[in-house]
Amino acid sequence: MTTPDATYLILFATNLAFIVTHLYGWLLKWFYKPKAYHDHFRELFPAQRSVGVIYLLQLFELPYLLQIGDRDALLYVNAFSLLFFSIQMLIMCEGYFFPTQQRRHRDAWLFLPAAVVLLPLFLQAVNIISMPQGWRIWMVGVVSLLFLLYFLQSVHMALRIRRAVQQVNEERYADSDDFPVRFANIIRWVPTLILILLAINFYADDPWVKFGRDILFIFASVWFCVITLNPWRKVQEKNVEQKVESAERRVENDTRFDDLAQRLEALLTDEHLFTEPHITSDLFISRLGTNSKYLAEAIHHSGYQSFYDMISQHRVRYAISLIHQHPDHLLADISDQCGFSSQASMVKAFKSQGKGTPSSYR
Repeated sequence: MTTPDATYLILFATNLAFIVTHLYGWLLKWFYKPKAYHDHFRELFPAQRSVGVIYLLQLFELPYLLQIGDRDALLYVNAFSLLFFSIQMLIMCEGYFFPTQQRRHRDAWLFLPAAVVLLPLFLQAVNIISMPQGWRIWMVGVVSLLFLLYFLQSVHMALRIRRAVQQVNEERYADSDDFPVRFANIIRWVPTLILILLAINFYADDPWVKFGRDILFIFASVWFCVITLNPWRKVQEKNVEQKVESAERRVENDTRFDDLAQRLEALLTDEHLFTEPHITSDLFISRLGTNSKYLAEAIHHSGYQSFYDMISQHRVRYAISLIHQHPDHLLADISDQCGFSSQASMVKAFKSQGKGTPSSYR
């Protein structure tokens, strides 16, 4: 029996650490609930089990651990990581950001094509079957095609998260410093970035590249477990002074937004700032000496759904008054005076607010 060389031992130890770390991550994600979140654990961590599944799936790297350096085992484990990481991260994002839309049966079907492709690679890696000559090229091509489909879905998921964040900002006037919004902005492109790294690892087809990937993923997994389920985190209760200070701050903010809303309304009703063509919120921010966050709050305080809803309402009201004052004027001229880009835009704004058509006001 020959003594393993240093290269073998390094690669073996790193891959073993990778598997053990992820096995611990699975146990933590499935069975540990911090006391600080115990009462609302499911609401705060809707994708917790999906993350745990990602960790548990790393046990399928055992054929490579037992055959460090074998080309067939390396191809299998790299293809496995590329495809199964892609699928499970899609499921994880779906579960966290769109929990009410999660469809478990569809999620199960996502694994089927990858499992069909990986099965012969697994059997070849453990020497149960012997593939015909030239099989590696064909299998790399099939894995690449399947990965491309999953990769495009990950990009689509990132765009969905982006649209959801925009909708939250517009409809609920969320502060960009709020944790869910900030977390979504940070995390939405992470799955796509991870897939790119896994693709580099797959096409490099080299044990040392996989060594680097294992080291990176060990640190990333430990960080992710600590940041999301910190076992040492304690429940921190606010004292009476902090609560009183928080209440006073809310009253102060309400007064400030009342003042800002009054000045905003003056710009609209007295100066008719909405008649500026191609207007953006930057003009109001500059005139009011505020920022986008406070402007959004002031708009909400004034009863408008969004900035463009506010502009549209004032333009329509102004157009109606001009039609009554100057019934002989062309509607195209009135639309220009109100700031609409065209007469068709004015008609669309009227209908969206249930006002009929501009011509009906004559």
